[in-house]
Amino acid sequence: MAATSGGPTSLVGKTFDCMFGPFVPRLTVLSPTELHVRATIGATQIDEVVKSDLTGVRPDLFIMSWTEQSGNFVVQVQDHENKVVHNYARLADGQLFCAQGVIQPVPGA
Repeated sequence: MAATSGGPTSLVGKTFDCMFGPFVPRLTVLSPTELHVRATIGATQIDEVVKSDLTGVRPDLFIMSWTEQSGNFVVQVQDHENKVVHNYARLADGQLFCAQGVIQPVPGA
């Protein structure tokens, strides 16, 4: 099993990119309730620490949600064993952003 196989605390201190084509947010799990989000969307830069909810479903499978300062609400299903992430976001302007991508661990970040 991967290094993230335990409960939510097994992700603490881990940094990974969620690769959705040209959109690649970088997430660092600071605690089971705090997340550092970094991303570039066009000319908009996101670099903020947000409150998050992190739930372990089974080894290496997590559900994570957070609200960004802009009002974007994001829910992700993260399968670290298979390196797959499903993203469901309600953007502040009401649009939906749903995507499937690849989880890429960032060692030593």
